[in-house]
Amino acid sequence: MAGIVIIPVIVIGLILAILELIFVHQDEAGMGWMKHGLHAIPTMFIFIFISMNIPVVLQLVGWHENTWINIGIRVIIGIIAMIKIGAAAAVAGRVGEKLPHTLIIGALIMVSPYIWEMFLCTIPFIKSLPMSGCIPVK
Repeated sequence: MAGIVIIPVIVIGLILAILELIFVHQDEAGMGWMKHGLHAIPTMFIFIFISMNIPVVLQLVGWHENTWINIGIRVIIGIIAMIKIGAAAAVAGRVGEKLPHTLIIGALIMVSPYIWEMFLCTIPFIKSLPMSGCIPVK
């Protein structure tokens, strides 16, 4: 059974949460952006955790891992994240986040496992860590 991936969730979750705070600051500067943007940190971790651990969930429900199922679930997670970002901006009742910023965050959530595997798993130190999510070389 595949193991739960933790390290990429923390690393990529922090990077995307900070990026989301930067976008909120740009789009809602002077309008309480910090209070509005702080909720982005825990929700970003949740979205990234789900996106990084799809194989574990598939095994728990008895489905066989399939590339298209993985991609489909990640697209759905990204769309849900974009809806959440838009809804949070609407609740704020002001300007809200710009559409390109919402699309960028949603797309990065969708591709975060692939970014981790293609770029950060090439670093030997990261590859040697437990729960790194890197595919071991045989």
